[in-house]
Amino acid sequence: MTTAPRILSIRDTTEWRAETLPTIDVTLRTCIHNSDWLQGAPTAFDTEHNETARLYATNSGISPTILGPFSPDLPAHSIPHGYTVLELFEKRAVITNGKLVRIWRQRFDAEQGMRDGGGIHAITEGTIFGHLSVRLDNSIGHAVRQAEVLSARMNGAPVIVARLLSRVDWH
Repeated sequence: MTTAPRILSIRDTTEWRAETLPTIDVTLRTCIHNSDWLQGAPTAFDTEHNETARLYATNSGISPTILGPFSPDLPAHSIPHGYTVLELFEKRAVITNGKLVRIWRQRFDAEQGMRDGGGIHAITEGTIFGHLSVRLDNSIGHAVRQAEVLSARMNGAPVIVARLLSRVDWH
């Protein structure tokens, strides 16, 4: 049986998965409308994929998991513009029931000037109007621990630990 890595040993290169991955039957409100882009893609909370993935977020929702390369034109045609900010995140870990179940290595570069300012975020269920996104510590190990505490305090709600790669005004 493999045990989760100790928080202080988690680095940008850490990869780990629980021996048995739980099915997380939670779907976040999507930011993609009137488009078949990412139709059939894994949900944001999916832990089955092996490669580090990305997610888009606006104030109206979160995209499904984005695996592999994609055209930068796709968000413009699939995510409605409005009074919002379009954020691209690197999906680093998933926590459920207060415990780490999967962590992926850091793979993508953040936009110039975003490296320190973007930070690591916890993304989880919010209200019927949208998700909850909370800025965490800049260290991936400490961020995972903070997300475990958040999940436990939210009665085991699943939490995505994600690193902000880019942010643009989306008007």
